[in-house]
Amino acid sequence: MTVVRDFIELTPGSDEEAAFRVIESVYEAYRTFQPEKIEGVQLPDYSVWDGTLPRLFKSLAEVKEFHKKDQENTKARGPFSFTLNPLKIDILGDMAILLCHMEAAWEPPNALAANMRITDVMRKVNGRWMMFHHHESFEPEGYTHI
Repeated sequence: MTVVRDFIELTPGSDEEAAFRVIESVYEAYRTFQPEKIEGVQLPDYSVWDGTLPRLFKSLAEVKEFHKKDQENTKARGPFSFTLNPLKIDILGDMAILLCHMEAAWEPPNALAANMRITDVMRKVNGRWMMFHHHESFEPEGYTHI
């Protein structure tokens, strides 16, 4: 089965582009082991469903602990690379909902490659897009619905 993804074009300087660049910067900070940069774009009531861990992290203390463990896991896996593309971005006043596709890869010693679905809810605070909720999941392979 062929998967069709319609990536959208972002208008330079638009709210859509600015919100997307925040999410892109989070994955770059993840790749370079800089959790403080990730936490710098998260609102106090931020929550996350991670793609690899089964629980919802819903307080700053939980998220900070999650980032620590997540960074340890990534260092054990191997160098990370990604390509992030926007599928749909809705700006609703001071809120934004972003749907993205990410090709992610971790090199040996514990290699992994995956297509991922990314959903972010953001709020614009003092002219800056900030993360309110982040959800990522592995895209299923093939079609299994009967």
